[in-house]
Amino acid sequence: MKPLTELDPFQHISFQFKTIQLLGLWFYIPHDLNCPTFWLQIICKVFTGVFVFIIPPLGQSIFLIKLILSGDAEIQEIAGIVNLVLTELLTSLKLLDLRCRRTLLRELQEQMESSEFLHFHRPQIDIIEKSIKLSKKLFVWLTVGVAIDITVHIIIVPAVHGFKFLPVKMDFIFFDVNKYPYFNIIFIYQILYKPTLLFTFGAIQTLRWAFMLCANSQLDVLVYNLKNIKKLSEEENLLERESFDNIFKRNIIHHCAIIQFVKTFEAAFGGQFILFFIINTCIIGTTATQFFSIQNPLSHIVDIFWIFGFLFMLVMILLIDCYFGSTITDKSAYISTVVYRHPWINLPKNTKKNLIIFMSRNQRTLTINAAKLVPVSIATFTKVMNWTYKCFAVLNQMKN
Repeated sequence: MKPLTELDPFQHISFQFKTIQLLGLWFYIPHDLNCPTFWLQIICKVFTGVFVFIIPPLGQSIFLIKLILSGDAEIQEIAGIVNLVLTELLTSLKLLDLRCRRTLLRELQEQMESSEFLHFHRPQIDIIEKSIKLSKKLFVWLTVGVAIDITVHIIIVPAVHGFKFLPVKMDFIFFDVNKYPYFNIIFIYQILYKPTLLFTFGAIQTLRWAFMLCANSQLDVLVYNLKNIKKLSEEENLLERESFDNIFKRNIIHHCAIIQFVKTFEAAFGGQFILFFIINTCIIGTTATQFFSIQNPLSHIVDIFWIFGFLFMLVMILLIDCYFGSTITDKSAYISTVVYRHPWINLPKNTKKNLIIFMSRNQRTLTINAAKLVPVSIATFTKVMNWTYKCFAVLNQMKN
């Protein structure tokens, strides 16, 4: 097992940062107007933004408008196009929002690497290591899911149909995408842009999870420290009264650092949460409509598996977001219980007052709010799924 000197809480987000850098979408560029590298990076970002995040949804929107105006549109086809456009729009808006809040992102990184988040006892190290491993597993899980989605949607499904149709329905005013050589060019273009967009989605999504896992692990460490004040004081060779006062003060400082970290996280990602709740409701609703609108299921097995997998992934992403938000709230509330269970009756009067003040302060629940409006919790998950069902019911009624 690695020693603490090699254990950096930044490892929670290392995979995500490396992926964003690899895709050429890194948020920070050295400001030296006389340096060619600076302008090269600017050009690359503009090129990526236009060809990955602007042209695809624009082409799909034009196709959707023409399809609706033709009068031959089926709800299944409309729903399929809408959920892809919304997914790409959601990724673009999340990336833009994070780009605008890059200062807060830097603050989160600095707070994550602060001295308050570093610990020097084996159980504490084990808690943080477990959290880092889970963060990396979630990144790998979503990346594999994205890779499977790309493979099925971009390669397998078109191959089943003999490569007669584009994987992503697009239309451009100036030329017919279904004619040679435009069809081949657009097909290759979709194979190139789609992985970039979806891997960006995966990196940004798991970045949120990584920060929440870091907060959860620090709360677990704080609970461990409060439960084991006597054990920690013996390891530090302190007197009973001196040990409680000193260790308890350190725990208060640690607790304040966690609160600040969560509040900074809320400021950085709160807008993304509310955006995700709204757009994800529409995406799940349209995807479910697309799934239940398939006629002759036996002849569309690949389509069914792809749509079901996409639907399952969206629901799981929403559930994980809300679950991590709930665990932060629950663990924060549990801290007062841990302090109260300490044998505090024989402690000095001033120490008892400090305990009461701390427990009173902790009565204000530590909650992550989406845009300061909706708490990120399991209760919110059930509400969002209820909205999703209503969206699906409306679309399904239109189909009938």
